[in-house]
Amino acid sequence: MEIMPSVQLIPGMQGANVYLLLGETVALVDSGMPGGESAILDHIDSLGLEAGDLACILVTHHHLDHVGSLAALRQRTSAQVLAHPGDAPFISGERRPPPASSAIVRLLFRLAAPVMPRAEPVPVDMMVQDGDRLDLLGGATVIHVPGHSPGAIALHFSSDRLLICGDAIDHRRGRLGPPPKAFTTDMDQALASVRRMAELDFEVLCTGHGPPLVGGAGDKVRALVRELD
Repeated sequence: MEIMPSVQLIPGMQGANVYLLLGETVALVDSGMPGGESAILDHIDSLGLEAGDLACILVTHHHLDHVGSLAALRQRTSAQVLAHPGDAPFISGERRPPPASSAIVRLLFRLAAPVMPRAEPVPVDMMVQDGDRLDLLGGATVIHVPGHSPGAIALHFSSDRLLICGDAIDHRRGRLGPPPKAFTTDMDQALASVRRMAELDFEVLCTGHGPPLVGGAGDKVRALVRELD
């Protein structure tokens, strides 16, 4: 699904949205649940590209539904993995991820552990920090948006007026909101991150879940902030 020229939403993915950026540097944002690598590579192939054309995979945060296919993609391509230092140890397996903030969700995870899919550890090739500029499309700025996870990031493409925000802003059932409390490490930080993103100039918002918002997205996020205040 084309969202705007050079930005596509990979169809048929389980878990989180996966975005393909088709500038001079071909890049993915997130990788969905485990087992999604074939759908991603098939989509790349359908565009007349090859797996070797994928240069990098940017990870918005370490949760399973965003990194599940990362290891398989890294094995089948030469793509470098980029992430914030706050989440890199969880992606690489050096540290165990923090537990869900909800006691009920923690219990459900323990009960489901025997049948739950797992993300294989993947080394992070390049750390990205707040304010870093990346050569993607017309230029992307990394925005550190902690709260949902310690190293959550968004990508702001000022020339395209585009923001890709992972789960830092939630979009489900037709409504914008902060990230789900049960899976958020620090809700106060998460709300501060939403307020920071509301200050950016963008018209298109690509969230980790739900359909992208094309047109007027910045105004809708600012309206959300007014509700939060």
